[in-house]
Amino acid sequence: MSTKLTKDMPDSLTLTLYHAARGYQDRVTRCLSGVLARDHGIALGPAQLAFLAALICGETTTSEVARRTGVSRQAAHRQAAALADLGYLALTPDPDRRNQSLVRFTEAGTRLMALCRAILADWDRALGQEAATLRRAAAIMETAPAEGEAPA
Repeated sequence: MSTKLTKDMPDSLTLTLYHAARGYQDRVTRCLSGVLARDHGIALGPAQLAFLAALICGETTTSEVARRTGVSRQAAHRQAAALADLGYLALTPDPDRRNQSLVRFTEAGTRLMALCRAILADWDRALGQEAATLRRAAAIMETAPAEGEAPA
């Protein structure tokens, strides 16, 4: 997509993929938030769902979630505390780092994530023949250069 500002700049597939992935994530979390509220009576916003998704699995720190989601440590801690108040997360002091909290899913949080994954799996079926292409694209995107690296 070219604008007056970018008309003399080279096109970039990497930039296109970046914007497509961010847009897709935003649309999925908004839609999932709506389905959870409408069909299951669970009121979680897209930012809360993105935070939960960034936990992936196991125990981690709020700082690590902040890094993954691109928010400040303070914002990540507030989000974790709010989700803990709702019963989805448990926060404990990190014995190795005084200023950190360890974050893990509670039973309710694990059930919520299972529900979210089931909803997403239903949506996957609608992808039909495109699913294989999208899986290949996702695998390629996962090999993106790490911080400070240039592509080979």
